Amino acid sequence: MRYKNLPADEPLWPFMDEKRAVEVNTVEDFVQALMFEEHLDRVVVLHNGIDLMKQGNALPPGLNEAVMKSQRVCQVLDALPSDEADTMKGRLWQFNEKGTETEIKKADKVDTVTEIVEILREANADGSVDRNVPLYLSELRHNKKVEHPITGEMVKTVTTVDMYDVVAQRELAPLWERSEGGVFVGERGSGSGLHTDQCLWSNVGKQWYGYKLMAVWPWSERLSILEDAGRGAMFHFPLTPEEIGYLSRACVVTLIRPGDVFVFSGAQPHMAMCIGDNVNVTAYESMLPLNSHALATLSRTNSKDHFKKCWMDDDDLDELFEDVVDSLLGNLNDPSIDPETRNEICQCEEAMKQQGDSYVKRLWKREERRRKRARQHLNTERTAAIVTPVPKRTRK
Repeated sequence: MRYKNLPADEPLWPFMDEKRAVEVNTVEDFVQALMFEEHLDRVVVLHNGIDLMKQGNALPPGLNEAVMKSQRVCQVLDALPSDEADTMKGRLWQFNEKGTETEIKKADKVDTVTEIVEILREANADGSVDRNVPLYLSELRHNKKVEHPITGEMVKTVTTVDMYDVVAQRELAPLWERSEGGVFVGERGSGSGLHTDQCLWSNVGKQWYGYKLMAVWPWSERLSILEDAGRGAMFHFPLTPEEIGYLSRACVVTLIRPGDVFVFSGAQPHMAMCIGDNVNVTAYESMLPLNSHALATLSRTNSKDHFKKCWMDDDDLDELFEDVVDSLLGNLNDPSIDPETRNEICQCEEAMKQQGDSYVKRLWKREERRRKRARQHLNTERTAAIVTPVPKRTRK
């Protein structure tokens, strides 16, 4: 099968029917999968989801215009208006050798895209970065929090509308990190090398422009494929026999198309590579479905089940766990929650208690003590109501 705007001779990774993404046809089916189903070992895609889920005008206007008139990432950077380049930050990567990615940076911290452009120009001038190598601009977001145009909350995401804004059941998600959502801009041969996310959560992706090959390896390969192929590996063409072997071990090998929205688990090793002549633009929001298996997986973050070079900072992880527990408790205490949903929340609680580390267990023990005190207080009030005589009204 060939695809619109993709060159007829564009090489693709080998696809197999048993490794296909799950394709759904309606917004309702996608939201069901996004919000309530387990994401391990699969990728769920809604074609034309950008339009169906009202994400079409989400990109900043300057960035969108720069992408529309560019075929290379360097051209996007040059065309980005200063008011956006001065207030956004990101990371820039080059793929100067087959299968490898290297960040283009200086020793000191880079705060804006404007600074990235200057670093790239200097690197091009001194020859340390070839002008023809594929580039990838990752994690593009505001360098300081700004007011979101829809909700008014303070965020760093540069998108003006997110999946978070259009999913009615969003409050049921134990976690939805939309504040730090990043935009990724690439070109043929660039992308995200083999890795597992720093936190074992899920990602909902939005593909505005370009085609992206995506491979996900099964949970059973969560450590071995990273050890064998190497963290950061990218399977460029022509594929070697060894790389074909690595791809044969994947559970999903698929092609993300312009207009797609998709969801997958970042807990599994995954890789994404841009193909085609056009600039590629994707954004991701990290979240967790209300699903006990997803909470059990989250609780394994920074454990022996998580590739150590991908770990999150321990303090940040503790704070995230606190937010998840607070979210579950908030929904559990909501009297409007229906019995089926309440039961799933309870199962999520149990999954965290069983699979969580010592800090997670302490969080839930603290909650159990609070519940015990509340029950004791309630029982005391009931006992007092029984034994304390109620004064009779005086007849006048």
